[in-house]
Formats: sequence, C-alpha cells, structure tokens
Amino acid sequence: MPTRKSQNVITIPRIDILLLIVGTRGGIQPFIALGQVLLAAAHCVRLATHETFRKFVRENGLEFFPLAGDPAELMSFMVKNSGIIPFMSSIAAGDLTKNRNILTEILASTWRACTVEDDETGRSFTAEAIIANPPSYGHIHCAQKLQIPLHII
Repeated sequence: MPTRKSQNVITIPRIDILLLIVGTRGGIQPFIALGQVLLAAAHCVRLATHETFRKFVRENGLEFFPLAGDPAELMSFMVKNSGIIPFMSSIAAGDLTKNRNILTEILASTWRACTVEDDETGRSFTAEAIIANPPSYGHIHCAQKLQIPLHII
C-alpha cells in the first residue's frame, strides 16, 4: 500500500517583473490582470506603457513606468502598413522618418523601464523577467542585455 509522502514546499523567490506593453487600453487590460496575479504571488510588478494609461495602471495597484511614443500614432502606422515594415507609399509620405524617431524614443524608454527607479516612490527596480507584447520592440534587446527571461504574449 502506498504511503503518503510529506509535501515538499517550493519557495518561489520574489523578483522584479516588467510587463512591457505598447497598445490600446483594451490591449493593456489583460496585462493588468496578469500583473495583479503576479503581485498577489509577492512579486514586484512594473507595467511600462504609454503615459496616457498611468492612472489606469496605478489605480489597479501596479507600479507604472512611462514609455515614449503616442499609442494612437503607432497603431495608425501599423494599421496603414500591416505591421512595422512600411509600404513604399509610407516611405514617400515621410512616415518612415517620423516613425523611426518615435521608435528610437520607445527603444530608449524600454531600457529605462528595465533599470530606473520608480518615479513616484523612488524604489529601485531592475527587471529580472520581462513579459511583453510584440509591438513593444525593445523587449528582446533588454532581456538579452540583462540576461533575463523574456516571454512574448
């Protein structure tokens, strides 16, 4: 007859997790729910997204970090070009230069989101894992530089 073994307790260390999201409010909502679950598991969770969503993120109990760029402009460019690779008409209209500057700003802000203290509390933060959506761009570079796990949803 099998004997009941005592259960092993697995302790999961508390880590700083960055949720890196570019998009609309509807795209951010599932990440807020995910962040709340991670927070309940005693992790420190920072959601980095556009300034427009600061209040929404904070009122849901998560740390906020502002990413550069206007989500409406970015989504407009992606819809117009079926993604990040521009059509010739966009290049001729000067959209590529404009969006290259926006992407440069977003990439720089993704690194700061991984490494800069909270602007409201001053708490230090260094991402130990990143969960991101594809349009947030800098996720893979930051994870590689920090040598941390990256999960793209």
